[in-house]
Amino acid sequence: MQVYGLQTSIWKNRLRLIYLMALIPLFVLVVIALYAFFLNKNFWPWFINTFSTTSLYLFPLVFLWTVIAVYFEKNIIFSFTWAKEITRIENSEIYNIVENLCISRGISTPKIGIMDDPSMNAFATGWSPKKSWIVFSKGILDRLEKDEIEAVAGHELTHILNGDVKNMVIINVFIGAIGTIWYFLMRTNVGSNDSSKKWWNPLVLLWILLYLLSIILLPLINLAISRKKELLADAGSVEITKNSLAMIWALEKISQDSVIEKITKQSNSIASMFIFSPKQTPKYFVSIRNLFSTHPSIEERIELLKKY
Repeated sequence: MQVYGLQTSIWKNRLRLIYLMALIPLFVLVVIALYAFFLNKNFWPWFINTFSTTSLYLFPLVFLWTVIAVYFEKNIIFSFTWAKEITRIENSEIYNIVENLCISRGISTPKIGIMDDPSMNAFATGWSPKKSWIVFSKGILDRLEKDEIEAVAGHELTHILNGDVKNMVIINVFIGAIGTIWYFLMRTNVGSNDSSKKWWNPLVLLWILLYLLSIILLPLINLAISRKKELLADAGSVEITKNSLAMIWALEKISQDSVIEKITKQSNSIASMFIFSPKQTPKYFVSIRNLFSTHPSIEERIELLKKY
């Protein structure tokens, strides 16, 4: 097995993350190309026209949804988790841990929150260090050792430094906007004449294909991005704390009791924000389970951390 350095691992995972994110706009271009091809023999004029029309709807919609997500994302996640802010007076130890890590990176200290839950989990939210939060469950603070809490804090701080919250919000908004535009665009054109209602018509088949891909392919890409950002955050924690063992021990303990009952029925976009999946792990085949998981398996995370 090849052993590689921490920075090499970080850059490899970042490249994979970029590749995965690039699949979404690439997929849009392919769909538009197919759409233009089936509509008219004059491919390039129709392709350019369709791309322009799609962009006219897509970009304003993405912008509007992004603005809404920016202003309400923190309130939404706090309402689901019942998290609340704690002050330095209430828990000076956790404030000192986070503050020391931030000083070492030369960034502002985020606000600290706590979830009143005995399970062990944590998440970060916010679009910049100055306006961000790191939230720990009560179980994390009560059941982990100080160096393990520091490792968890380093993991969440890495999410903030990498802009992961911003990236995931934009990706989710982008996927939602694409799905909406495809639906109306394809429905309008599929139903524009009687002949197009035949099931073998290329536009009808393309609409069916788009529907299947929008509910399977794009969510899978999103989940893959979520898993990669967790691996990067693990590596980032080691880079900040210089303690890979503490990160390993923290993950091993958290994996034994990470379920947050308040959000077990919420969407994967919320679950992906946590250091470990806050939802009950399905009991089906491991390979399928990992494919549809918001987080890498504990075995994969520990195996990578042992290489550092």
